[in-house]
Amino acid sequence: MRTIQEANISQGTKVLIRLDLDVPIKNKKILEPYRLDASIDTLKYILEKGGIPIIIGHMGQPKGIYDETLSTKQLIPYFNNKLGINNFEILENLRFDKREEENSNEYAQELASKADIFVNESFATCHREHTSIVEIAKVLPSYAGMRLQKEITILQKVKKEAKKPFIVIIGGAKLESKKPVIDTFLKIADYVLIGGKLGFEWDKEVPSNLILPIDYVKDNKDIGNKTIEKYKSILATATTLLWAGPMGLYEETEFIKGTKAIVESVKNNKNLWSIIGGGDTIAATNIIDSMNIFSFVSTGGGAMLTYLAKDTLPGIEVLND
Repeated sequence: MRTIQEANISQGTKVLIRLDLDVPIKNKKILEPYRLDASIDTLKYILEKGGIPIIIGHMGQPKGIYDETLSTKQLIPYFNNKLGINNFEILENLRFDKREEENSNEYAQELASKADIFVNESFATCHREHTSIVEIAKVLPSYAGMRLQKEITILQKVKKEAKKPFIVIIGGAKLESKKPVIDTFLKIADYVLIGGKLGFEWDKEVPSNLILPIDYVKDNKDIGNKTIEKYKSILATATTLLWAGPMGLYEETEFIKGTKAIVESVKNNKNLWSIIGGGDTIAATNIIDSMNIFSFVSTGGGAMLTYLAKDTLPGIEVLND
């Protein structure tokens, strides 16, 4: 994988840098900046070399339609504070143009015309075959940012050094996209615990190491007490934990109990090497004020699971070509 440290960045070099800008924001206030914070080292490295960062990324899923609440311009004050005013340029939400999700060469050429090189610093989107992840890297000299490199290093360590019992927790929604990943983890993990909507939507055979919720609370919005106790007993035995996706509708206080129980289990297991990932998992653990208890917090949930299951991602493959 080509890295930013190998790139020829000097005074005036225009660096198109793909960041993960998809952070929770309300009334133009960033509620959780972890994904943005993860990019700062790479941005400062570019500036120190004399380069000019041109920041690109997406927020939400506008499907090619302009939405002021999803404008990346809301992030300008954050980057002004971290990098200094006028030290960077930020382009509008890429997904306001439907060609972004079409992996369009035409759109890639338009983006490429603004810069000399491309840097991918958006691990969380590396499992998507989108223009700013895959096609752009075929047009410009392209490199992996520092955070992207760190993500791969840590996840390779998980693959090679995960000590047993190895427990995987997968929550949230999007069952169809997570089924293949769950099937893969069932072959390598001692237990796979399921939470969120995935549990009651599961419609396949249930192998002995797949643990589905026994009970739920109110309209299936969180796992119930019996499930919590069962999951806590399994986690007490774990040596390695991989977790992506909350146990319930964490945004509402009454449905964060299941997620909070998992956090407490991690705190109580002093021998645990724990890796979590994904926007919702980050947001949920931040609400509980517990992000710092985990060994590593990945910026990607789906990307993290897919990489561990397949050992590659489209956004990484194109940096190897």
